[in-house]
Amino acid sequence: MKRLEGKVALVTGSARGIGAAIAERLAADGAAVAVNYSKSAGEAEEVASRIRQAGGEAIVLEADVGDWSQAKSLVERTAREFGRFDILVNNAAAIRFQPFAEIDEAELRLQLAVNLEGPIATTQAAVALFPKEGGRVINISSLAALHPVAGNTVYTASKIALEGMTRVCAVELGPRGVTVNVVAPGLTETDAMRDNLTDDIRKVMIDRTPLRRVGAPSDIADVVAFLASPDARWITGQVLMATGGFTP
Repeated sequence: MKRLEGKVALVTGSARGIGAAIAERLAADGAAVAVNYSKSAGEAEEVASRIRQAGGEAIVLEADVGDWSQAKSLVERTAREFGRFDILVNNAAAIRFQPFAEIDEAELRLQLAVNLEGPIATTQAAVALFPKEGGRVINISSLAALHPVAGNTVYTASKIALEGMTRVCAVELGPRGVTVNVVAPGLTETDAMRDNLTDDIRKVMIDRTPLRRVGAPSDIADVVAFLASPDARWITGQVLMATGGFTP
């Protein structure tokens, strides 16, 4: 029996990159998975198709988690489709590099809505639907919360706030049997990394990484799968740095 067999998971922002890898890994471990997207419908369908071809169960659900009502509805729809809800992975993120002096209200609100308000809304909805034995909430943060990079003010602030929210939720939800943890990836091969990091910054970060490479989405997915599993039943309120040992 696979270790997540009989469980239902939702991975927000899972049409590509780290989210897609997480969805596929949880499905490989036996979970039925809701693949969420806001714009990349075709890519989300491809992720779900790969899961099904591998013998897993997946559905595709459109929702903008930066919208409070859509974020809550996304969780509720997942539970209706599968008949239960066990694992929430808050992976969806908005990021834009810009100098501090150029931050405007629209950009501030967008990143905070997706990166912080969305996880709060989905977690509230999930807790109401978890079975009596509890559930798992896994939030995806970033090395940026620990290691500041110029031009990344709003994203960094939102991830620091997400980690704080995680610790408080772990305290409040522990009596319900709900574990709440963070996985914080380091430099990882994603579209966001390729779009926002120069070759010089990439080289510096690899040089400071003991394992001397850029992480793959599967590296992050494996850590998430551990936290979603019964093996992580005694871990909550923690930030697991999946960075290859990167040191600032």
